[in-house]
Amino acid sequence: MAFVFIVPSANGLPSLPCCLARRGGRLESVMTPWQLFSQLGFEGRRQVHLSLCEDALLTWTDYVKGKPRALRYRDSVVGIRHRVDVELPADALGAARVGVDLADVGTRYLEPMTAMQDDDLAFPDSVAFAYYAIYNCFRKYVRGDDIPDQLIVNQALSAHDDSEVVARLMRAIDEI
Repeated sequence: MAFVFIVPSANGLPSLPCCLARRGGRLESVMTPWQLFSQLGFEGRRQVHLSLCEDALLTWTDYVKGKPRALRYRDSVVGIRHRVDVELPADALGAARVGVDLADVGTRYLEPMTAMQDDDLAFPDSVAFAYYAIYNCFRKYVRGDDIPDQLIVNQALSAHDDSEVVARLMRAIDEI
């Protein structure tokens, strides 16, 4: 029999379950998904990031289908109307896969990221998390920015229901 409990996160990010299993009349700790992830080398963590961001991309693409009004915004600084580049997250993930920005992704992200920070552009939480996860994956693997591994994982997993977090992370780890 195993007992699963949630340890509150000190940094406000979603936490993953910790496990205790009864073995031979004693409770023993079982390695958590986070512990498994943290033991991976650079390439393993990269593969997990790419897999989780691929899942997050589905959240983005499902959202943008048939939502033309939600994909326009006006910036509050000069009042210019903008249209969201719906291909940008897919292009960013593609760049992260190969490690090169062939589609000018870095420049294309400037305006929408500023608009999101200025509250001129808003998405539902799950969509925003997907958008940020893919952007941060791009920053880490294309631009070489120092993005914490856990940030990308947490953002990508936050694009989905809490009940799916452990299964999605374990699937991504098992696939490498």
